[in-house]
Amino acid sequence: MRVLNHIESHLKKFESKYGINVSEAGQGSEEWKLIKLGVLSASNAHRVVASRSSEARRSYMAELVAQVCTGIFPEVSARPLEWGLENEGSARSAYQLMTGHEARPVLFGFQDELFRVGVSSDFVAVVGDGRPGEIKCPYTTSEYIQFLTMEKIKSEWHWQMQMGMWVLQTDVYDFCQFDPRMRSRSFHSVSQEPDEKAQRTLADAVPQFVYEMDKVLEKTGIKFGDQWTRFQKNKEAS
Repeated sequence: MRVLNHIESHLKKFESKYGINVSEAGQGSEEWKLIKLGVLSASNAHRVVASRSSEARRSYMAELVAQVCTGIFPEVSARPLEWGLENEGSARSAYQLMTGHEARPVLFGFQDELFRVGVSSDFVAVVGDGRPGEIKCPYTTSEYIQFLTMEKIKSEWHWQMQMGMWVLQTDVYDFCQFDPRMRSRSFHSVSQEPDEKAQRTLADAVPQFVYEMDKVLEKTGIKFGDQWTRFQKNKEAS
C-alpha cells in the first residue's frame, strides 16, 4: 500500500517536527485544520494554476499567508457542509459495495517533508498501490443529477484529481458523489489518470506559487512553519 505508506510516513514526520499529535484525528477536526494552515491543497489547484494576474490566484495566496500569520483556519459553517459530513460514511460504504475495495479514511497527505503542498483525500482504496479518492454528497439532488449525467467533469474537479495524483505520486484517482435520496443509482464515480500536460503545468505552477508566497510572507516578517512552532510553544507553556 504505497500511497497509504506515503501519507502515514509524512504525517509521522510532521508530528515529530512540530509535536502535534494527529494520529487519532479525522478530517474536519481541530488537528486537521491545524495541519492545513498555509498549505497548498489540491481542492484549490484550479486557483494555483490560474493566471498569475488573476484574482482567484491572488486571493488564494492571501488566504494562505493570512493562515500562516494568524494560525487561524477559516471556519465554514453551513447546512450543505453538514449534510456532506453526515453522509460521508454511507458514501464510503457505497463505494466499497460498488467496487469491492475497502476504502480507508485518511487525514491529509503531504507531498514531502517541506509540508507546503498536500491533498485531503477522503479515502484510499486498498487495492494495488492504493487508490485515493474524493467523495462529495451534494446538498441538492439536482446537483447530483448534473454530475451523474455530465459528459465532462468540471475543471476544478479535474485539477483537484490531477494535483492529488501529483502529490501522492499515483496513477489513478477516483471522484465520487453520493445522494441517499435517489431511488436508484445513488452513487456515481469517475476515475482519472494523470494528464501529462496538467502534470507539467502543476510541476511549474506549484513551485512558482510557493516562491511568490514566501516573498509575500517576507513582507510580514513571518516565515512559513511559524504557524506550527507557535502552537508548539503555546502548548509547552500551558
